[in-house]
Amino acid sequence: MRKILACMLASAMLLSLAACGGSSSGASGESGNSSGGTVKLSVFAGSIPKNTPTGEAMEFFVKELNEKSGGSLQATAYYDTELGDATSMVQGLQQGTVDIGVSGDSYYSGLVPEIQVYELPFLFPDVETARAAVDGESKDLIFEKLEQKGIIGLCFWENGMRQLSNNVRPVKTPDDLKGIKMRTLPATVQVEAWKALGALPTSIDASELYTALQVGTVSAQENPLAEIEFRKFYEVQDYVTLTNHVYTPFLLSISKMTADKLSDEQMQIVRDAAIAAQKVQRDAATKADQEAKQKLLDAGVEIEENPDIAKFQELTAPVYSIFTEQCPENGQKLIDMLKA
Repeated sequence: MRKILACMLASAMLLSLAACGGSSSGASGESGNSSGGTVKLSVFAGSIPKNTPTGEAMEFFVKELNEKSGGSLQATAYYDTELGDATSMVQGLQQGTVDIGVSGDSYYSGLVPEIQVYELPFLFPDVETARAAVDGESKDLIFEKLEQKGIIGLCFWENGMRQLSNNVRPVKTPDDLKGIKMRTLPATVQVEAWKALGALPTSIDASELYTALQVGTVSAQENPLAEIEFRKFYEVQDYVTLTNHVYTPFLLSISKMTADKLSDEQMQIVRDAAIAAQKVQRDAATKADQEAKQKLLDAGVEIEENPDIAKFQELTAPVYSIFTEQCPENGQKLIDMLKA
């Protein structure tokens, strides 16, 4: 009888708390900020570790949200699959179970195929050109499509220029890639590009990649130098080729379900913090990439600095038509925007 009474009392207390209101959370699906209480926000870095430029920027972003809102926002950062992998993070943003998240743009391609435009090979000659392009008018078109799927884009951070690594042999020409099993991004244009170069591509989440390389599920991968160093891929990859084949933006976005619960003032704080953190992230990414090359050399990695880029470009050029056929309404328009 005492147990029954205790349960009844606990239930009554919970009902009373619910009726009185209190702190709200976008991730938990509670009511918005109409009562003036604190809004709790989950800020998720997908599969990205804390000790990276993105982790550094995420920490800055959360601090900005908490301080600039005067306590009306209470943001908490989660890193490196604490709330699942990057694919589940995007699903969580759609469903409102994750409030704010950042990951490579290709993880959003299932919702908005047009975002694969940023994954087209050899689209940008350098990082500075790429940054200016992704911050331009193409972003508005992508963000409009994304919002229709329940996710609001805030801004682009970056993973940077991607390089090829493997543990089979030095790669100087596409012929050296033939038959090598490699991990690629989960985007059609990426998979088709590596097929055109003779590799055998497969998509594996970043959180599982080290193990996949270690046990031989794949023998090659492609990432910026800083990512190769941060994730210690050099322990299981003997060769790196400086291809600069793709620039990968990281998309920082907020669930539309969460955004709808915020006041205009709170939403502006989120947008301002995102842009401020963008500079932190990009500055840190530049520094990390510059330092990573020497660290890889010190670790004994053999780096090919002058591959036959012209041949790589020639073989991957047909991927552009695959993209425009997949996105007939906006594909060519987006390419023209970025090249301009």
